[in-house]
Amino acid sequence: MLKLEKLNSETFEDIVEAAVKEIARHDTSWNNLQAADPGMTLVDLLAWLKAMQHQYMSVIFPESKRRFLELLGMESRPVRCARTLVEVSGAETDLPIPEESKWRAGELVFENRTPAAALASRLKSVVFRSGERAEQVEAGQLGQGRLFPIFPGLGAEPAREPREEMELFFTDPIPSGWVFSLYVSLQEDPRRTPVQEGDGFVPLARLSWEVYTGDGWKAAEVVRDDTHGFLFSGLLSLCHDGEMIPLEEQGFALRVRLLQDGYDLPPQVRDIRFNVVEVFQQDTLVRQDVFHGPAVMESHLGLFGRHRVFVNGEEGWQETGFSLEEQDGKQVIRPQQEGGGETMVISYGLDEPQGVTLGSGTGFSHQRLEFPLVKKGILDLNLLIGRGRGEKAVFTQWEKREDFYSSGPRDRHFVMDAEEGILQFGDHVQGVMPPKGEGNILLGRCRVSRGKEGNIKAGQIRKLDAFSPALAALTVRQILPASGGEDGEKLEETLARAEEALRSGERAVTEADYQALLQKIPGLIVENSRVLTGFAGPEDRRITLVVQGAGRAREQALPSYEENIRRVMDRHRLLTTQIHVVWPRRVELVVRGRLAAAPYGQDAPGQVRRRMEQFVRDLNQNFGSVFSFGELYCAVDLLDCVERIESLSVEPVGEYIQKTTADDILAPPNSIYHITRFELSFTGSL
Repeated sequence: MLKLEKLNSETFEDIVEAAVKEIARHDTSWNNLQAADPGMTLVDLLAWLKAMQHQYMSVIFPESKRRFLELLGMESRPVRCARTLVEVSGAETDLPIPEESKWRAGELVFENRTPAAALASRLKSVVFRSGERAEQVEAGQLGQGRLFPIFPGLGAEPAREPREEMELFFTDPIPSGWVFSLYVSLQEDPRRTPVQEGDGFVPLARLSWEVYTGDGWKAAEVVRDDTHGFLFSGLLSLCHDGEMIPLEEQGFALRVRLLQDGYDLPPQVRDIRFNVVEVFQQDTLVRQDVFHGPAVMESHLGLFGRHRVFVNGEEGWQETGFSLEEQDGKQVIRPQQEGGGETMVISYGLDEPQGVTLGSGTGFSHQRLEFPLVKKGILDLNLLIGRGRGEKAVFTQWEKREDFYSSGPRDRHFVMDAEEGILQFGDHVQGVMPPKGEGNILLGRCRVSRGKEGNIKAGQIRKLDAFSPALAALTVRQILPASGGEDGEKLEETLARAEEALRSGERAVTEADYQALLQKIPGLIVENSRVLTGFAGPEDRRITLVVQGAGRAREQALPSYEENIRRVMDRHRLLTTQIHVVWPRRVELVVRGRLAAAPYGQDAPGQVRRRMEQFVRDLNQNFGSVFSFGELYCAVDLLDCVERIESLSVEPVGEYIQKTTADDILAPPNSIYHITRFELSFTGSL
């Protein structure tokens, strides 16, 4: 980053000394330069003003730093919730779990952000099928340390017409229209780059999920797939609209079929769990819902909390009375006063007597209001502030901002000072100030988190807080450690991150840039790579990327690999740069020779072969390396088990390969070497 000039490098004494020297140069008659002289008083005053100007000019205030960060497209990271998975069991009937239900780990509260389900059905068995061959595994055999190939018929090369599938059998039918979840634990390769939301990852294989119904197999919708096609352990959420029936005597069936095979490493499963719910370490204290029709309460606070109801009028939201009704098995709020078609319900479970009332507006600029919940990390916060009195009060929404730097005189913004636990409002120049009123400042939404304190070990979440006896009786087991919780980022930390981002850059220009990007392709394993120019000849202006993946992608092109590489490179390449992706090209070698083994040498043939194979492996670390016959000769000749080399030759097999007069091998720049045959004979003691 640019180094800023320090403008306040002179002290007050330095400025005064320079001024005194300037006086002597302009007027020799002023010779009383003592502090008692009135003129020196003016010199001291002007020197102080200059020192203060330099001090302020050399300081960049936090508000300005935040604006500079916004220009770079960077903001301070807010507090992040820890995330984990819990398994529920013991349901006698199918039970819906409301959104934002409270899961307890001591004093820590976790919530499910979406509605979940505790189904009465249990996983009974799993069948791994390849054509006519099948292996059935009971549910109790999973999770015992053994690995099972999900698609057992996959070979060394991708199958053109795969006949692979995995069938899961359950004790009871999974109800139509319900979203249900599985946790699939896989044998993961640590070299594979994780896939984040928004990466645009193209799955390596195409899968189809189906349930067995009275009309045969019927497609199931994949609501969520954290495994990304069985590459990572994660949550799978599905839904179907059929009526499941038993498949013979095995149970109610769910299956996944492999439609298109593009795996680099065929997936293997360790364990499969059913009735799994994702929860986050957060606590929703106040929830706000706006309804354009009937106000149906479906969240935990909506069902079991207290409420304040508002209807939308011409000037804003007006509070009204309400009644609770049962409609089609759901809880509906009916406002007493008709609005403009919209109803807002504030649901809360706060124990404080004042509920969601924070305080009263004073009508003065820069009002400050104590906010007792600021000791926790704030995930979401907004306010409702009213104008007027009693039933005629009209409320509007106010938004939280980092500062008032860009707030106008009509913007309903407020700022929170986390260190002091204070909410601050504007002055009608930068931000509106709340009108004077009684109890007219309300919490509209409030969700908090403990940040990194939520990163707890597995097995700590053991209870579901629920007013429903059936839900409260469920057995809850946390199956993974909670991870990902972070405290809110401070301004200094954001500045350091911005400096690192500017240093690393986002555009691929140099060979090192391309190499670094190739190692970060989401969902792929890139074992080795090389960046080339002029690959097809002097007129080739493209950037050619030689990529060596894992497993089946080591030496053969997989369309999904190439597509993912191109997607990432298109976001980072220069506009005029064209990208060409190629795979390593194998150069097969036949090694012939006659060697004399040293007296008392142990396993000379095996040692020679292993040394030659290691020589080739080292050479293949860089694609297209020159195969030096002299170096190979020396490597073999220096073995203790070799008395002498009587003859030795290496013959390459393939196109576009040349040999020099020194018997070195020159191959294309994307080549790797592979010894396919040894024709060695040994004389002497073995």
